[in-house]
Amino acid sequence: MKFVATALLTVFFGLCAGASHAQEFSADVVYSPPKSAASKPGQDVASPPQPSKLFVGKNQMRLENHGVSGTVLLVDWDTQTTTLLFPQHKAYQYLPNHPSQYFRVRDAENACPDWQMASAVKIVCEKVAPEDVAGRSAVKYRNKSVTGDASLTAVWIDPTLNFVIKWESVETTAEVRNIIAGQQAGALFVLPASYEALKPTKKPPKGGGPTPPR
Repeated sequence: MKFVATALLTVFFGLCAGASHAQEFSADVVYSPPKSAASKPGQDVASPPQPSKLFVGKNQMRLENHGVSGTVLLVDWDTQTTTLLFPQHKAYQYLPNHPSQYFRVRDAENACPDWQMASAVKIVCEKVAPEDVAGRSAVKYRNKSVTGDASLTAVWIDPTLNFVIKWESVETTAEVRNIIAGQQAGALFVLPASYEALKPTKKPPKGGGPTPPR
């Protein structure tokens, strides 16, 4: 029993140490089509989404999408909650999963367990080699089991941030650029008190006709 208790304490303090060294930062997320996506003759390649703004606290994340929807994603890794905000409507919606593209690691040189834990699908992870991403050193990991177009094929982990700074899927790639390290304001990760839960869309009345207003 004493050995078990000692082992549990070792694991606990190891996790706490990893969390205490988590680097906070803000950055831009820039999207682009993958190199493997060759356009077919006579077919235009879809334009990548507009850059997003990323804020990462010790155990929280905020991702501002600057496209047409203008949504904001809040992730709390401590409580395992993911909240999608609709600023234009002052509404929010809880999501069942967090985006698997973004996650922290305890050790950039041994990030396979953290990637597999963060992913909603099975990841067969393989460490590849160090690579530079936008002027920063990173460690590349490859997924040897791609199950669909949305599956991640590779991620690059920054050993200073212990965070993903590039990811690639069959459909697109994204890089975290213009990184500014520093403590982030706690208000960035809080659900505004004035927001209301998003109401489900009402079903149209029998016999057709337009959907009644909410």
